[in-house]
Amino acid sequence: MSRHELDTILAEIRAARAASLAYLTDVPESDFPLPTDLPRWDEVRRVLLRLGEHMREHTNQIEGARADLGLHKTMPQRMLAEAELSWGKLLAAVVGLDDTDLDAQPGPESWSIRTVLEHVLSSERNYLAAVQKAYDQRDQA
Repeated sequence: MSRHELDTILAEIRAARAASLAYLTDVPESDFPLPTDLPRWDEVRRVLLRLGEHMREHTNQIEGARADLGLHKTMPQRMLAEAELSWGKLLAAVVGLDDTDLDAQPGPESWSIRTVLEHVLSSERNYLAAVQKAYDQRDQA
């Protein structure tokens, strides 16, 4: 199954979102009333809100199109989709943080943000390796 075009479009969206986050993360609330040239989203505050609304709106549209086309997710695909939702929440949790925040110690028994992210990375790699090994062992039997 080829995903080249799909992955290209998603990479472009990811890059556009990264540019938006880089530019907008430190917008002060005092700038919310600044006017924009968008008729329906005529101030900075409304544009910031629209970034989330727009993504949700079209996510629902894609889910509806999949259903209409009979492109239902398998159980593993549904499980991975839930993992992607968690990935999105993790990305949302780090909005506004910078490198100086990575090693701050939130409490004596708490992990730093860096420790949490390194743990997530290590676990992600280990989970994939475990499944790949299971398939390799099955195929060698």
